[in-house]
Amino acid sequence: MKQFDADFYISILEASHDEIYVTDGDGFAVYCNKTFESNYGLTREEIMGKHISFLLDNQYCDQSPLPMVIEHKKEVSIRQKTKMGKTLLITATPSFDENGKIELIVENCRDVTEMEAIKADLEHTKEQMNRYKSEIDELRRNELKDTENLIVNNAKMKAITDMIDRLSTIHSTILISGESGTGKSILAKYIHSKSMRSDGPFITINCAAIPSNLLESELFGYVSGAFTGADKKGKVGLVELADGGTLFLDEIGEVPLSLQAKFLELIQDKRFIPVGATKPKSIDVRIISATNADLMSLVKAKRFREDLYYRLKVVDLQIPPLRERKEDLKDMALLFLNKYNKEYKLNRVISGGCMDILQNYRWPGNVRELQHVIEQLVVTVPGKVIEPHDLPMHLFRDALVPIDPAQSELPALNSALEEIEKTLILKAFEHFGSSYKAAKALHISQSKASRLYRKYTE
Repeated sequence: MKQFDADFYISILEASHDEIYVTDGDGFAVYCNKTFESNYGLTREEIMGKHISFLLDNQYCDQSPLPMVIEHKKEVSIRQKTKMGKTLLITATPSFDENGKIELIVENCRDVTEMEAIKADLEHTKEQMNRYKSEIDELRRNELKDTENLIVNNAKMKAITDMIDRLSTIHSTILISGESGTGKSILAKYIHSKSMRSDGPFITINCAAIPSNLLESELFGYVSGAFTGADKKGKVGLVELADGGTLFLDEIGEVPLSLQAKFLELIQDKRFIPVGATKPKSIDVRIISATNADLMSLVKAKRFREDLYYRLKVVDLQIPPLRERKEDLKDMALLFLNKYNKEYKLNRVISGGCMDILQNYRWPGNVRELQHVIEQLVVTVPGKVIEPHDLPMHLFRDALVPIDPAQSELPALNSALEEIEKTLILKAFEHFGSSYKAAKALHISQSKASRLYRKYTE
């Protein structure tokens, strides 16, 4: 076997990335490799022959394992901070002579400064993740708070919520139909909150709000290099974000025919293929969709797949318009009143006469229109009580002559028209304060407005 001289072994020690520091049995330095210099900011010449106390007394380091090795005659490991701002993981091992006396102490010192920084970054990242998770959970709770105020005095709405309660353990797809503004999204959240997935995400996708050329990549995500301008890291789609929870597809009738097959695969097989990918991804998601369109008409017009239509409406819920939910309107109005009083730190109340007019209006914009009107009144009415003259003019068109269905006879047409004319004229003059503005609002001449006002006030 080839014999190697001392220089050979020294060259190995010098090549070591770790610091090698050697003292005699009393702690006086006899060797260190070049890594020592960068750890402590000392040259080898400056440390040779020096006792370990030199490093400690001059604060080149905060502690040393050597005193403990000398005292206890056994290997010691510590974590040391140096004057150069480094963190070293040091193991000092004693070497004994034939009499059991410590002859040499060899320190192996590994620089773990970068590792410590990575560990600190990791801890910081964990803290951020926990904070973000808490924020997301709070946002999710706030997102679903609307469901706590779902008003269901109406018999049709009670039937819908009763069915939702019965289906709480079922994961079938649900199609919610109804006019625009009837509260389909709130009902979807209510379904999610009552389901076994309530702790999972609730992801809303408005299919009409995303441009058709971006819809596929936004919904299903894409892989790196999928198309020009794509993020190099790829992107997770909204569909995948709903994994373990509920995916709400609002305005489902707006999905292009070219994408409907992909939705069908998602519903039937619970999987999808991101743009540019070759392998499908599996997903555990419950799908609720909503529309204000007549999907069957779209099917007949070849604009919506028939198989997708039937897969979407395993459970079909049809929300009645607000004009058919008169039992709910007062409570809704008061709910929105309280909401905006709290938001704007006000204390408005709605008079009985004002509430009667709200009850008799047909609300073509449904719940959304009612909410908008209440907010408008809260922020614009100068007094505490909201009176009929504070209401927007258009609310009187359907609230002028309410007809009781229980009445056996309808009012005479001429008297009804005259009553409408009188109410409109008086309301216009009260609201605008001048014949010119009243005439403009009613689309009649100023002279006619003045004449009619005199007719109904004299």
